[in-house]
Amino acid sequence: MAIQFELYKTPHPKDEENKETYHARVVNFQHIDTDYLAKEIQMATSLTEGDVKSVLESLSHFMGYRLREGESVHLDGIGYFQVKLNSQEPITSPKLKANQMKLKANICFKADAKLKRSVSVVHVERSKLRNHSASLSNEKIDKLLTNYFNDKPMLTRIDFQRLCGFTSTTAARHIKRLKEEKKLNNIHTYYNPIYVPMPGYYGKGEIIKEDDSLEKM
Repeated sequence: MAIQFELYKTPHPKDEENKETYHARVVNFQHIDTDYLAKEIQMATSLTEGDVKSVLESLSHFMGYRLREGESVHLDGIGYFQVKLNSQEPITSPKLKANQMKLKANICFKADAKLKRSVSVVHVERSKLRNHSASLSNEKIDKLLTNYFNDKPMLTRIDFQRLCGFTSTTAARHIKRLKEEKKLNNIHTYYNPIYVPMPGYYGKGEIIKEDDSLEKM
């Protein structure tokens, strides 16, 4: 199989907006999970699928323990894993306290030469499915959401993605913006969010305080 790619417009500073350039991204439509890998490894070895999954789960557990200790972890044929630190504020003095440090969101990974060689010869082709996000202004998004909430009480990220024709990344970015602008509120969990309009947006009326209503009478 070939690696499918698509071209995306490269964002530029405002003084260079007239310089239109593009960059290629891999278009990944298939997600390979632990169960899938366990079945493939089981077919290639004498291990059972359950054995493979148990080893992978233990590997994650013990790697996490060693990384928390500040050690790097090297898996032969795969690569090196290591955490990186970041300060909560710009460092202006060498007298930095430990409580000013925090863990970066991502664990750094450097691939082994063997892993690099295994993907060094690839075939690429232009994707037949153009997975670009629609180009919508914030005002247009607000109109779409107003119409959506006319007959639906709640919104998920998938709903928003389909409503606006966005990719998952673009949908997540706009939802974050709408939350920061106090237009949407998550009423469920962090990992399984469900959004509703904040008062005053998308057809939901403002909350009128009792004393305010009395003054208007």
